Amino acid sequence: MSNQPPPDGLVPRRDILRWGAASLALLGASACTSAVEREARNRTATTGTRGGRLVIAQGTDIIPKTVVNQSAQNATWRRQVFNSLIRLDRKTHEVIPELATSWKTSDGGRVTTLTLREGVTWHSGRPFTADDVRFSVEFQRDMQPPFAFAWLLKQLSEVEAVDSGTVRLAFDEPVNNLFDALSLMIMLDRESAQELMTGARVIGTGPFTFAEYRQGTSLRLDRYANYWESGRPALDSVLVRVITKPEARMSALRSGQVHLATGVGPMELKQVESDRTFTVTPYDTYSSGVYLGCNVNAGPLKDKRVRQAVHYALDRRRIAEEIYRGKATPNATPWSATSPAHNQRLADHYARDLTRAVSLLKEAGADGAELILESAQPVGKSAEIVEFNLREAGLKPRLRVLNATQQQERIESRSFEGMWMGQHGYNNLSPTNLLYSAMPYRTTQNLFNFASDRYEKLAQAALRATGESEQRAAYDAVTEFILDEAFCCDLVHATSTAVTNGVSAWDYTVWDDVLLGKSTVA
Repeated sequence: MSNQPPPDGLVPRRDILRWGAASLALLGASACTSAVEREARNRTATTGTRGGRLVIAQGTDIIPKTVVNQSAQNATWRRQVFNSLIRLDRKTHEVIPELATSWKTSDGGRVTTLTLREGVTWHSGRPFTADDVRFSVEFQRDMQPPFAFAWLLKQLSEVEAVDSGTVRLAFDEPVNNLFDALSLMIMLDRESAQELMTGARVIGTGPFTFAEYRQGTSLRLDRYANYWESGRPALDSVLVRVITKPEARMSALRSGQVHLATGVGPMELKQVESDRTFTVTPYDTYSSGVYLGCNVNAGPLKDKRVRQAVHYALDRRRIAEEIYRGKATPNATPWSATSPAHNQRLADHYARDLTRAVSLLKEAGADGAELILESAQPVGKSAEIVEFNLREAGLKPRLRVLNATQQQERIESRSFEGMWMGQHGYNNLSPTNLLYSAMPYRTTQNLFNFASDRYEKLAQAALRATGESEQRAAYDAVTEFILDEAFCCDLVHATSTAVTNGVSAWDYTVWDDVLLGKSTVA
């Protein structure tokens, strides 16, 4: 192939209904900004003056040491500081140049040669060269915690810096998702990469420099005067504010203290949807799944009948309708409706069946068992419904909503005490990305300590399947295995939403990372 530039306590259903109804009555009904209107506003605002500071509000603290992977914590800033070699068009998935201006694939898909952009420098002033690409690939192949596509990079037989502006990537076998990996993989400065892992020093080639980070409070990014794209960035600086309470985040947006808010929930959207001052942008990447996983080494959860009972007990439709106001879709599989692996019959596999859940628990001798349910803050309201559902099935769950630091500690040590609820991505490009890259589902070292030779074989079959019918059979086989083992299943699929006020020409990647290189602010 060749190309050229061109997410304690029992919550009765009636309380949630009352809460939702009160919000609706207070805020009134309306709709998201249409795509046509968003584009028109973006075009109109592109004449905004250069300079100034854009202020972003997000609900969780940033975590610099996890910046190499997709995460909501770092989505607002990682692509302001770092570049990738290429990007993917969100709709067509066509490859778009970034630090690589052209590329050629040869030897039956085994070799890819990339030509690098000239005149690129690191924020330290050092020129960016092919040796930096080789270092970035090898570092992210071997680092811990692992880069999501390390499994693919480990299949490289050679990474060669042909000359200062040319890189050759060679595999023993043909690969078909290298560009998925390259679009996520950021280029790392070999002189500061180890310090990046501790967050002590952050050097990239992006339009903004990492200027000042105050843990739990804010991050300031300053304009990089020697950025390779002429005339960019237009902004002098970007300030990312950490505002954990949704109501405070929306208050800051409505008062003009914030220009862009990310991860805005359906209930908060009601505050701005009818106000033409704000532009509501539901991401069109459809990459966010809300999941519930079970540590297969934790007490009753060792028995897959208990895990299956948990999922039969859940009321996915209630979560979709009440928490997401109908803007989420119940789905037990990790595949969104736009994924080639999606199968509606399997998506409906865990339609609520409380009788079956109770029967499975009795059969396993686990009725009345005490279980820990931990949850990320963005899905805390959904977790309250889950806790209520599990009590209906006769279990005794205890809900803990973790903060970002506690969550990261659990993830790194894979030490959840029972069940865990969070959000995953990796479901909008090649299906095999999720099987090898998404931490809840990957075949090795997943969050729930589930390992199986059969799982690995089914994933390999999906990876190597060619042709529509062979791929369909392979995707269904691995999905049926995941549903049967029930170490992790999805609840609903939703899309992330951002709200802006006076921001022009902002964009986001197929990985939901915000792009501000061309933006201005009113």
